[in-house]
Amino acid sequence: MGKIVLILIAVSLVCLGMGGTTGTFGPAITETDRLFRAQVVDKSNKSFEVQNVTVDGSTYLPAMAGSAEASIDFGKISVARFYVQDDRVLVRVTLVNQEEMDFFVQPGTRFVGRTEWGRISLRAGDIKEISFK
Repeated sequence: MGKIVLILIAVSLVCLGMGGTTGTFGPAITETDRLFRAQVVDKSNKSFEVQNVTVDGSTYLPAMAGSAEASIDFGKISVARFYVQDDRVLVRVTLVNQEEMDFFVQPGTRFVGRTEWGRISLRAGDIKEISFK
């Protein structure tokens, strides 16, 4: 009986050790059916050339337009400028047809993508501007 208990404990420990980690930090970059490139400027004026830009794996900007929830297609955005206002972020969007619209996003909305040197992740509250290419 004692040997069986020891074997079960040993097997349990081996199984627990098999979990591991992915070796990456932050949110994963999710593959989408559309790939977007952009120049992202953070609030310290550091500029990044980013590929495969997504928000939570989506190629739509989740926002509020008044009381309505909106999802703005990255393919329709030329430039998005971010302005922190208390507990939310005003995003002034210039569409590809040159129309300008204002939306609000949560400061924690996370943009993820790839640079030539690795992965990047920025919160909306830390972004100054995104220019889609």
